[in-house]
Amino acid sequence: MKKNDLNQTKGLSIKELSDKAKLIKKEIAEAMFDKNMNKLKDLKVISKKRKDLAQVLTVMKQKELLEQLELRVKSQDSSKEPVTSQKTAVKSSSKKSTADEQKGEKTSS
Repeated sequence: MKKNDLNQTKGLSIKELSDKAKLIKKEIAEAMFDKNMNKLKDLKVISKKRKDLAQVLTVMKQKELLEQLELRVKSQDSSKEPVTSQKTAVKSSSKKSTADEQKGEKTSS
């Protein structure tokens, strides 16, 4: 797949990428059949098609993960809570209590 073709592939939707992957799988199967029947002259066609399939599947997976991430971010924005301030308050109070405990141990010894 040339660089221009890869850029066009990145612009496709997940459904279109799925259809393209099915088409490439079919082409690979046909090429394998032709190879076994000694009709295929260029044996590199199969490896090129497999590489194209891998690229399409990679782009498809990236788009799926991106959609999941966007949904997660949107859900976090809608239920926005000041979690960070609560965590820091707990951390600082625990540090103070351990410091007080250490002082108490030194004076009682």
